[in-house]
Order: sequence, then C-alpha cells, then structure tokens
Amino acid sequence: MKTNLSLLFFLKKPKNYKDGAPRFIYLRITVDGQRAELSAGREIEPDRWNAKAAKAIGTKEETKTLNTFLDKFKSDISAVHSQMVAEGAEITAERVNPRYTSFNLSETIVACPNRRWPN
Repeated sequence: MKTNLSLLFFLKKPKNYKDGAPRFIYLRITVDGQRAELSAGREIEPDRWNAKAAKAIGTKEETKTLNTFLDKFKSDISAVHSQMVAEGAEITAERVNPRYTSFNLSETIVACPNRRWPN
C-alpha cells in the first residue's frame, strides 16, 4: 500500500514565550494529509534556525551535532514508515509516532545492554 509521507522540522513557541528565547524543535509527520507532531527534544534560538532548510545555521560543533541528530531523527521515522509499508500495516501519522518510540527504544537497548531499563 503506497502512502504519501512528508516530514518537516519547525520551531514551536512555548506558551510563556519571550522574544529571543529558545523555541522547541518539532517534527511534523504528514501521512496522506493527516498530521501529527513529535517533539525532537531539543531547542534553539529562532535567529539560528533556517526555516526553509529546516536546519540550524552555523559552523560550530554544537550546530553540526544538532543537524546530525535531526537528520538521524528524520531517517529513523522514514525507516519506521518503510517497515510499516513492508508489513502491510495501516499507516497514519498517529501510528508512526508510537512505532518510532518503540523502534528507538529497542535500538538504544541493543546499544546499551548493561543498562537497567524500566518495565
């Protein structure tokens, strides 16, 4: 089953936002016109964000690390989408998010086998 997947990073203002303060980075997942938002768990100042490219601006190591994280985040979501297509599962924006969370957690557990994880 073919589905149209679109991924877009954007900045979201907190409710008590003050000018110049950092904004949260979110990923908007759109599947066949249905949208869902997922927090990237990172924040950035608006003047260091390129909305058109959906990336941080700059050459510092911190900026490169953030952009690498966002690229991997996007890649992981695409991998979850591909996995769902291969399984023949019904794909909606709301279903991609929990699948990504479990996909990411299992990857972390494999990378850190000696860590104690909550049940």
